[in-house]
Amino acid sequence: MIVKLNNSHHNKVMEYLKKEPEFNLSIIGDIERYGYDNYFLNIWAGIDKRGNIEGVLFKYFEFIMFYSYNKFEVNEFARLINKLKYKEISGKSESLDILATKLNFKKRRVVNFCKLDRKDNLQNSSTNIKIKKIGFGNINKVVKLYELIDEFDNTTSESVKNGLKSGRGYCIEKNRQVIAMAKSTAETNTHAMIVGVGTHPNHRNRGYATKCMIKVCRELLDENKIPCLFYDNKEAGKIYRKLGFQELGKWSIYYK
Repeated sequence: MIVKLNNSHHNKVMEYLKKEPEFNLSIIGDIERYGYDNYFLNIWAGIDKRGNIEGVLFKYFEFIMFYSYNKFEVNEFARLINKLKYKEISGKSESLDILATKLNFKKRRVVNFCKLDRKDNLQNSSTNIKIKKIGFGNINKVVKLYELIDEFDNTTSESVKNGLKSGRGYCIEKNRQVIAMAKSTAETNTHAMIVGVGTHPNHRNRGYATKCMIKVCRELLDENKIPCLFYDNKEAGKIYRKLGFQELGKWSIYYK
C-alpha cells in the first residue's frame, strides 16, 4: 500500500532513509528543512502489512527521487508515478532501474556516486593563490563561470544563493573574474553534497578547482560531515579518487 507521509511517520521514514544516508542525502536534508506540509514537496512510502516501509518516493516541484533499500511494490509505485507531473526522476540505480521498466522515458543518464570520509589526501600544495568564500559579493561572477563551462546547465544568481543557503562555496579569482570554484549544498548534520566543481576553460589543468574542493571538504570533515558527489567524467573521477573519494554505486536519472 502506498501512503502519503506526514509528521506522524517521521521517525520511521528517517530510520529507513538512514540505512544508506549518502544515497538519501537530498531527501533527508529537504525533510529536515521543510517538513511534510508544503505545496512544493510531497513524500510517499510503500507500507507492508506489518507497517514496515518498502520504498520512498519524494517529489520536489517537478523533480522526483525514488529510493528502496530492498524489495518494493514495483507496480504500485509505477501507477502513482504515472499520475504525477514531473520532468525527471532519479535515484540509486539498483532500485530505480527496476521501476523504470514500468515507465516510459526518452532518455537515461547514469553517473557514479561516491563519498569521502578521511582527510588523509586533502593536502593543498604550497601556493600564493588566495581562495575566497563565495558570497553575495561575487555570486554574479560565479554565474558567469557557469555560463562558460559546457558541462554545466546555465544558472542564475538566485539559484546560486538558494544553494548556498544549505551549503557553502569557495572560488579563485584572477583579474576580477572567478576562474575556479567548488561548492556544497544539501548539508545535513552528517553529510553534504559537493556540486559546481569547475574551472574556466582558459585556466584548466592547474589544480585550481581541486584547491577549492579541498577547502570545502576539509571544512566539512572538520565538522564531522561526510562529503558526497556525483560524476560521469573519467578524468574528474581520477582526481576524486586521488583525494580519497570511495565509490558507493551508480545513480540513474531518467528524463520524460
